[in-house]
Amino acid sequence: MKLAFSLFFFLVVFVLVTLHVHQVSGAANIWKTINVNLDGTGDFKTIKEAIDSVPENNNQWIRIHVSAGVYEEKVHTQQHRGFILLEGDGRENTVIEWWDYAGDPGNHDTVTSATFTSRADSFVAKNITFKNSAGAVGQAVAAMIQGNHSAFYGCGFIGLQDTLYDQYGLHYYKDCYIEGSADFICGNGQSIFEGRYNFCGIRMRWTRIRCITPGEVDEETKSGRAAEVY
Repeated sequence: MKLAFSLFFFLVVFVLVTLHVHQVSGAANIWKTINVNLDGTGDFKTIKEAIDSVPENNNQWIRIHVSAGVYEEKVHTQQHRGFILLEGDGRENTVIEWWDYAGDPGNHDTVTSATFTSRADSFVAKNITFKNSAGAVGQAVAAMIQGNHSAFYGCGFIGLQDTLYDQYGLHYYKDCYIEGSADFICGNGQSIFEGRYNFCGIRMRWTRIRCITPGEVDEETKSGRAAEVY
């Protein structure tokens, strides 16, 4: 029976992504807080600088608090920089925005078009929006998530095509808002989307087109989309 429903949906997404990444790494577990503010009153003015300051092979939770503002930058959490809690002042107030798209003059493809990329395991984001403002130009990713045990709470993902590239891994999305048009949730991630009414807010910008594209199940990792929605 399809390998016991893919091993009972990979043990219910590995026990709800390891109990929501240890309950969003509670305050008692935070080793250090880094503050980011556009006006220079924090430790850094850019999110990239803050993430780059996290030690390689870090294994203690570090909170990066990003004050309200629109941060026009591309942000990457590399594989060797895990245990990061990226926290904004509300998804309406703290926005990471860029505008690359596949086939643009910068020769980007779908993967490299992403405004935000997370390759690290044990990553949590709260109350922040990831936005690709390229417009109706094709594939333009707002966020690409690869790391295992990643969780997003009260976050926004805004774009048109391929907004949230849930590429692979075990992920949890709670009370998030996801906006786009064609295939705007795509990838092979094995993820749970949950909210106040048991689903995240999902808004199609256009109608009568496929909005969510399930990936194929990877037989080695048992990674695959949770549902197919049209």
